[in-house]
Amino acid sequence: MTLLWGTYPAAGLGTPAGLGEGIFRSAVPESPHAERVLELPAPSFLVAHPTLPLVYVACELPASQVVVLDVRRPDAPRIVATLATGGADACHLLLAPDALTLYVSHYSSGDLAVVPLGMDGLPRDDAPAQLLGHAGSGPVEDRQEGPHAHSALFAPGGRHVLVADLGTDELRRYQVLADGLLDPDGIAAILPPGAGPRHVAVRGHLLYVTCELDHVLRTLRWDPESATAEVIAEAPSTLAAPRSAELQDAHVLLVPGASRGAGDVLLVSVRGADVISVFDVAPEGELTYRGAFDAGHWPRYFAVLGDRLVVGEERGHRARSFALADVLGLPAEQGIGDVVDLPYAEGEIESPACVIEV
Repeated sequence: MTLLWGTYPAAGLGTPAGLGEGIFRSAVPESPHAERVLELPAPSFLVAHPTLPLVYVACELPASQVVVLDVRRPDAPRIVATLATGGADACHLLLAPDALTLYVSHYSSGDLAVVPLGMDGLPRDDAPAQLLGHAGSGPVEDRQEGPHAHSALFAPGGRHVLVADLGTDELRRYQVLADGLLDPDGIAAILPPGAGPRHVAVRGHLLYVTCELDHVLRTLRWDPESATAEVIAEAPSTLAAPRSAELQDAHVLLVPGASRGAGDVLLVSVRGADVISVFDVAPEGELTYRGAFDAGHWPRYFAVLGDRLVVGEERGHRARSFALADVLGLPAEQGIGDVVDLPYAEGEIESPACVIEV
C-alpha cells in the first residue's frame, strides 16, 4: 500500500499557492513519513479511479483546476490531463460509481462543476459540461456571505447528488441524469441558521452531517419519495474543550462494523479542540458519544487505510497513524470532556489536506 497526500501551501490555506507544496508520498500507512513526489499548487483533495492507475486532484485556487495523474509509479506520478473547472477554490471531488463523471465542489464561488470522463478516465472535453451555481447566505457574516459548496455526495438510492452548502445552511439537490449530467432540483434539507454543513456520511436512509460553524453533528432521515431529509437528532461534535479561539468541525467518516463482528462507529474530526470524536451507532442509527482522542494540531482530514487510521495535522505539519483497533476500542470517557492519548506513529509533511491509498 502506498499513500498519496495532497497539501496546502506551508503558510496555510488562503496564502499564495505554488510555493513548494504538492503531492507527497508515504510508503506505508504504519509509518507516515512523506516525501514530495510532484509539485502542484494547493492540491487539497484527491480521489482515485477504482480500476485505472489514475488519481484526480483538485487544485484549490482562485481559478481552480482538476489535474489527472498517472500513478503507475507512485514515486513519480505524471500529469496526463489538466482542466480548468470554472469555479473558485475547488475543495472536494466526487467520482460517480461508474467512474464516468467527476463532480467538483467549489468553496469560494459555491459552484458545482460536472466533468464527463471517457472510458480511459480522462476528461472528455476541455471544460466542464455544467457549472451549477447557487444563491443565498447565512447569519455568520464572515463565513456565510454567499454560497460555499463544501462537498458533494450521492443521496441514498443514488438518484440525486447533494451538495453540503456551508454558506446557505442547505443540502442542495440535483437529479442525476442517464449521462451523469445533473438537473437542478431544489433543496433537500434546510439546517438551522449558522450551522454550516460541511461533510456528510451516509448509512442506509440516514445522513450524518458535520457542521463546521456551530459544532453540531446532525442526523437526518432521507425520504426517497419526496427526495428530502429532515433533522431527527443533534449532538455536540465533541465534549472536549477548545484549545484555541477557533473551533471548526471538519471530516466525518462511518466505519462499518460488520467485518469486525461489532457495531458501526462514526468518527468526526474537530479542529481547535484538535480531537477525533468517536460515536457508537446503534442498529437503528442513533448515535452515542463515547469519547475523543488527541489527533494533533488542526486535524483536517483522516482516512481508514488497511488496519490504520491516518490523520493529517494541517497546522501541525505532520501525519499521525493510529492502529484502527486502538481507535475503535477507545474506552468510554471517565469524565466529561476527557481526551485520550492513543499510541501513534508520526511523520513530517507540510500542511496535509487529504490522503488516499493507491
